[in-house]
Amino acid sequence: MDKKTMKQMAKMVDAVQPHCDEEIIAAMTCSHAGSMSSVLVSKLMGGIGGGMKSSDLPNPVFIAVGAKSIYAFNYAPKGFKFKIKKEVLRWSKDEVSVVAEMTSTMATFVLTMDSGEIYPLEVPTMMGGKELVDVFLKALGVSHE
Repeated sequence: MDKKTMKQMAKMVDAVQPHCDEEIIAAMTCSHAGSMSSVLVSKLMGGIGGGMKSSDLPNPVFIAVGAKSIYAFNYAPKGFKFKIKKEVLRWSKDEVSVVAEMTSTMATFVLTMDSGEIYPLEVPTMMGGKELVDVFLKALGVSHE
């Protein structure tokens, strides 16, 4: 990971760390998967549209990844920093599977809970953001091309 990527990731991890009860290894601001990605999300979910729960999450949402849990937070941008407001959901990592697809402009990933809930999210990869997104997806346990 280059210095710029390390600095950007550290800024997000530092913003959310005080709100988590374990060490956070990666964090990212994400949006609900949008209409441009709807075909991709359908493919990632095997064509099953039921169970989509992105609306339970704020949009955008701040996702943090620890060794044991994945956290979702409501947040507000504050200049070049982030103001974390409150935790809205927390999932045990061993109860979540993650699939991702990367394009030249967007990374779309789907968090699927053992209970059947599905959270399709996306992160832009433009303007040098691909390496940062790669670090985040790796922390989630995703391997992708």
